[in-house]
Amino acid sequence: MYALDFEYDGKLLSDFGFIICDFEKSDGSNMIDTGFNITFTKVSHNNGKSNSLVSTRYDQCFQTTFSICKDPYEYSDLAISNEEYRELVRWLNRNEFLKFRFVYDEEEVLPDSCYFNASFNIQNVKIDEMLYGLSLTMETDAPFGYGEAFEKTWTISSAGSSISFDDVSDEIGLIRPEITIMCGANCNLVISNNSFQSVMRINNCSNGETIHIDGDRQIISTTLATHKILNDFNFEFLCVGNNYNNRTNIISISHPCTFTLKYYPIIKDII
Repeated sequence: MYALDFEYDGKLLSDFGFIICDFEKSDGSNMIDTGFNITFTKVSHNNGKSNSLVSTRYDQCFQTTFSICKDPYEYSDLAISNEEYRELVRWLNRNEFLKFRFVYDEEEVLPDSCYFNASFNIQNVKIDEMLYGLSLTMETDAPFGYGEAFEKTWTISSAGSSISFDDVSDEIGLIRPEITIMCGANCNLVISNNSFQSVMRINNCSNGETIHIDGDRQIISTTLATHKILNDFNFEFLCVGNNYNNRTNIISISHPCTFTLKYYPIIKDII
């Protein structure tokens, strides 16, 4: 796929009258580093005749480089003015990671769009000392991208109820989601993922209390000031995920509540 446009921090490149372009001569093929390369650490046995896998890890975040220029269908003069340059640099070259995605069809945003948390380093592309384009090196915070947020709310009316959903992540493994619980009873609340042996316990919950859990940053808080929740939490943050043979997560909830779960599935998309 080849994109002419992208979205960054809620704005489109086309809003500025620019498109993605290629200033380099090419035979039509190129190699792009995906970022999700895995380093395998092994221990040798039997004089190197066999090896045991000790650990794996991602060693780099996703990075790619592409160029932008003025849209020739909108401009007769393709040289970039200083004002236009400063506006683009202010938008793209920031000291924070913001939401980015390529746009492959200007009339349709696909529901499975792959997003990155990104920022850009910029080089100028000059021809005869005139600025005609910018070369953007995109830096991200992860080896992969993310899909649209999976967010769902269930109303649990009876004790011991179960809910289920499928994790669509391309990465095999576990994610700690964001969770909001509106308690419907005074109870010792237990929420467990029966598919992946993840058990979260919060004691001394009160009817009407709202508990918020940021699984990624491992933070738990409550709206009830008198509840010393850190003393009543087992510090097992609920996990969701998948293995190669199973994507279904079965969540058991011990007492009535309104349960909201949100996370971003990991996507390893074609760029």
